Amino acid sequence: MQKKFPGILKGLFPSGGKVLVAVSGGVDSMCIASLFLDSRLSFEVAHCNFSLRGEESDGDEALVEAWCSEHGVRCNVIRFDTLAYASRKGISMEMAARELRYEWFASLCSERDCCAVAVAHNANDNVETLILNLLRGTGTKGLCGMKADTFLPLAGSSVRLVRPLLGFTRDEIEAYASSRGLRYRFDSSNADNAFKRNLVRNEIFPLLGKLNPSFLKTLTLEMGHFAQAEKVLEEYLSWQRIEVVVSEEPFTVDIASLLASPHWKWMLHRLLEPYGFNNSSLESLEEILGSSYPHSGRRFISGEYELVTTSSRIVVSRRPGVVLAPVIVPAPGEYEFSGRRFVITLHPWPSPGMSAMQPEGVLVMDASKLPFPFVLRTWRQGDWFIPFGMRGRRKLSDFFSDRKMSLADKARAVVAVSPSGGSHVLAVLCLRPDDFLRVTSATSQVLIIKEL
Repeated sequence: MQKKFPGILKGLFPSGGKVLVAVSGGVDSMCIASLFLDSRLSFEVAHCNFSLRGEESDGDEALVEAWCSEHGVRCNVIRFDTLAYASRKGISMEMAARELRYEWFASLCSERDCCAVAVAHNANDNVETLILNLLRGTGTKGLCGMKADTFLPLAGSSVRLVRPLLGFTRDEIEAYASSRGLRYRFDSSNADNAFKRNLVRNEIFPLLGKLNPSFLKTLTLEMGHFAQAEKVLEEYLSWQRIEVVVSEEPFTVDIASLLASPHWKWMLHRLLEPYGFNNSSLESLEEILGSSYPHSGRRFISGEYELVTTSSRIVVSRRPGVVLAPVIVPAPGEYEFSGRRFVITLHPWPSPGMSAMQPEGVLVMDASKLPFPFVLRTWRQGDWFIPFGMRGRRKLSDFFSDRKMSLADKARAVVAVSPSGGSHVLAVLCLRPDDFLRVTSATSQVLIIKEL
């Protein structure tokens, strides 16, 4: 590993740059930290304490901080109330931890001027993911495995996510750790087969090893072949999309052009994939389109979206009247709402190179006038504000009309308001803040909201 790793890093970072290395305290992450230490690349460590395993979690944090202190590496640590976050959003603990860490990594990269996040996923993790994808049902994308160089799994993120250990097995990693005398922690939850990934790792892998001792290498090679096939399919879809897709907003497909393709069923699934329609809905739609019966007036629902068929078109649009739960913003970070993603940061004012101008897609406001926490929600009839640079109240409905915004754009509009509620909007993201929030000579800190 020690011989191969410098070449891997050179391929990932030919021009250098500072890297944020995610370190949990387990053997994989302590291994990647050690390998980065031996490299010539500048790096910092990021550790998330998810507060899920009591003293165990605190012990992980202590080990990572001690290692960083011993080797003179900056250590960034954050503690999350993962249980509360998962409960608030109605998601699994695994998904909550995933969202929390990646949103923090993105914010930290911006704050610390890091060009990428490095994680310690290895060949075992990759094959585990493949098997889980197959079991839950997956298209060709799910057969490709993880990418060694991609972006953080956040909407619109431009922060690189790299996996330098993806070509190494856990046996190789443990052998390296042993040879270097690395200290690392054992996560007791890894033995709990109630988690599907643990069940695959602890029960299925030993069985596969009996069938083929080299199954990790074999499946890794196959994922590489699938990834190449996926590129061919993407090129085909891009070519066909020109003929089939009539409009992006609302998303509209010409049925005759779709059915003219010999692979229309596959295309249908791929085109509608971003809107979250389940397999049952797609199978019903396939049956309707493939039959000789009239297919006009059929309707399917998927979360925020609805699909309606006409005699010649498939139209997907956001459901009218759907009210999204407000999102509380307790601190700087990345937040998603109404299908849009925003990064919220704080900066001292004045700062060299910073301007109080409001460029497109960015709001710059006096932080003292929009203190945390505040709330993101959809706009409502009766909402008003005093647009930046103007005098007097303006209803949001009139503001939108002045900008000639479409119904779809209005439906996606997001506003910031105080937790106490009311119809006074403090900012329309990311179009205009209320004039009350303007930056003045008395401003000492600015809050910046940027749409990703």
